[in-house]
Amino acid sequence: MGFYLLAPLIVSQLNKLEGEAKKGILSVMRSLNTYAQYGLVLELLTGIYLFTQDDYSVLWIVLTSVLFVLIGAFGGMMGGPLRRALDGLKEKRDIAAELRKLRVFGTMVCVSFVAILFVMMFHRLFA
Repeated sequence: MGFYLLAPLIVSQLNKLEGEAKKGILSVMRSLNTYAQYGLVLELLTGIYLFTQDDYSVLWIVLTSVLFVLIGAFGGMMGGPLRRALDGLKEKRDIAAELRKLRVFGTMVCVSFVAILFVMMFHRLFA
């Protein structure tokens, strides 16, 4: 899941790369995004188990659930632009629009991830 913290930084540096280097980075990002989505499902299952072990407030449950869904949604939305950017590089066309979408979705997933880390670490604030 730490990939989501680095995603905006990686995407912001893609404009400086050319050709095969850009294609390689996008390919790695696509793989990491897929693995992070599987990790998110695993975290959901373990999180549900851990949730049953303690008493949490309704506010904490709602915040955590909303942020969790946002992470999954923004991470999933990164998949389309990643695929289209890779296809665009193969076809030698401009991928600026896909990179802008990646930057937006990467930033949104990073912000959501930092927010859920805060909510999880300081859950007593939301009691």
